[in-house]
Amino acid sequence: MALSFKQRDLVNLEFALQREFLGTNREGGYLSTTLNFCNTSRYHGLLVVPIDAFKGRNHLLLSSLDETVVVNDMEFNFAIHEYPDTFFPKGHKYIVSSELNKYYSITYQVAGISLRKDIMMLHGQPQVLIRYTLLGGADAVQLRLKPFLAFRDIHALSVENTVACTDYEYVSQGIATRLYEGFPTLYMQLSGEHTYLHDPHWYKHIQYSKDKARGGDYQEDLLVPGYMELTLHKEIPVVFSASTKEEEVASLPMNFSKAAQQRAPRDSFENCLKYAANQFVIEKLTETRIKAGYPWHLSYGRNTFISLPGIAIASGNTGLFEQVLSSMQQYQKGGLFPRLISSHAPNEYNADTSLWFFWTLQQYEHWAKIPPKMLWERYKHTLSSVLEAYRDGRTFPQVHMTENKLIYAQRYHRPLTWMNGTIQGEPLVERHGYIVEVNALWYNAISYALTLAQEADDRDFVAQWEAYPAQIAQEFVQTFWNEQKRYLADWQDEGVQDLSVRPNQIIACALDYSPLKESQKKDIIDLVEDKLLNDRGLRTLAPDDKRYRGCCEGSMREQEEAIYQGGTHTWLLSFYIESALKLYGKDFVAEAEQLLSHVDEDIQNYGIGLISEFYDGNPPYVGHGCISQARNTAEIIRSIYLIQCYREGNTKKI
Repeated sequence: MALSFKQRDLVNLEFALQREFLGTNREGGYLSTTLNFCNTSRYHGLLVVPIDAFKGRNHLLLSSLDETVVVNDMEFNFAIHEYPDTFFPKGHKYIVSSELNKYYSITYQVAGISLRKDIMMLHGQPQVLIRYTLLGGADAVQLRLKPFLAFRDIHALSVENTVACTDYEYVSQGIATRLYEGFPTLYMQLSGEHTYLHDPHWYKHIQYSKDKARGGDYQEDLLVPGYMELTLHKEIPVVFSASTKEEEVASLPMNFSKAAQQRAPRDSFENCLKYAANQFVIEKLTETRIKAGYPWHLSYGRNTFISLPGIAIASGNTGLFEQVLSSMQQYQKGGLFPRLISSHAPNEYNADTSLWFFWTLQQYEHWAKIPPKMLWERYKHTLSSVLEAYRDGRTFPQVHMTENKLIYAQRYHRPLTWMNGTIQGEPLVERHGYIVEVNALWYNAISYALTLAQEADDRDFVAQWEAYPAQIAQEFVQTFWNEQKRYLADWQDEGVQDLSVRPNQIIACALDYSPLKESQKKDIIDLVEDKLLNDRGLRTLAPDDKRYRGCCEGSMREQEEAIYQGGTHTWLLSFYIESALKLYGKDFVAEAEQLLSHVDEDIQNYGIGLISEFYDGNPPYVGHGCISQARNTAEIIRSIYLIQCYREGNTKKI
């Protein structure tokens, strides 16, 4: 499998601008843009890094780098930007091929010469490297590089102003500049000899088509400080570096080659998933986090627990479980894990986040074959405090156990489940009272904790909690099961069931400890297959519901509604596959593999080699949201693992 593109597609703006690639430094920084380097979103850019002075938020320093080649005194500009009613320059017409493997490469041909551009972000460094190689057609050409600077928060847009500092200083084969106080200095250096002409001016009204489609502001002004010019000789690469620290320029070509050698290839669907999974692991000085998605998402409690098993499986590193869980324990307060994982934000809680911790431990035990007694000894306090916090409602009273032993979530000023979309402060999907997956996770959590405690002979814990599962199971069925419809209500409040056909009930089927009978699971699996399953995952609402939105288009509200009122989420597919495997065993393996093959078909359509945040509910299932989403990626990896276990008849591992 090759993630490569031909000339006919790359010169087609409709095709090229819909496809994006991503590079990361594994510390939260990234580079991302479209196949032809035309930024279509405020989140695009060549050097985005977290800045401690701004509470660790990501900021865009280098937006783009325009290249001009001079051949026989004729100038050819390889860049492309969108302005009102036009694209300029139109360098995409010189592109003949591109490929994404260990890094992204693009080849240009013009006036008889052929030039390749390779780009990557170095792991562990706030640095992007761009390598230029003259492949043939001339012994040498002049190459001019023009940096477009932003120095802004990734959620903001830059506007021409008189505050920006256009001063610079020479450093080893390059310049250093900083537009605003508080930002790091940007060092732009070349491995080859060059001249620099300082000519600062603003390029105004560059526009971003994706932002325009979403509504709101979509134009910005970028500052160009000047340009670098050098002679590029045939088959002698020159490397450009943009970094927040001064680099040893003589080492730049070797650094690029060495980094490329150390990277895993993206030559298959599974290898693409593994590569993407590793990009979500963020190494901090004192902790390891899971980033929820690129480019704009942060680290969240729920997403971390759902994503960690698949990401750990991808890395083959059992220690990653313990590193991330240990980091998460630093944020546990009053028994609960917070919604947002940040030392800069006050603790806020969701209805289900802390219950996913138990599910994560179950996957850890299954995959890494950790003895239950050891898990209990290591995590007893964490598990016990979570259960007590839900039972007593002391930390987050809005979510608490009621007399029937189920968990009740009061109406709140924001949504408390994963279906958390809002417009003007109002939830797009009403879910309150007794919520189906929250209570399924609650039953699973207590049952699993009891199993661990029994293995460790913790009689006090067992005596305290052993009566709960039977009562919860009975109340769960009475509260959620609709005998006439033969499926679970999505939520119930004041005795009224919400019978919207949504995918959350499949989680209750897939959990190791489920309050449902086999016949009930079968009915739910059949319903989900009939109403919600498609080639990218599970829809969030059945198409025959009048609220269903099958395509993410229209006003901002309509686009937001599409996410949870019909949009397809890939991570839920794993719970459908797991439910069916547990029910049908090896007989379902071929069908499960077929389902994953449809996801494979998409990785060249939006984020290249990546799994998108969500997809349309209707064909052709166009991807939307962030280009790479952790839980979607991780759960497809876990699905592959589950299928392998069932194919080999090794279900003891799960």
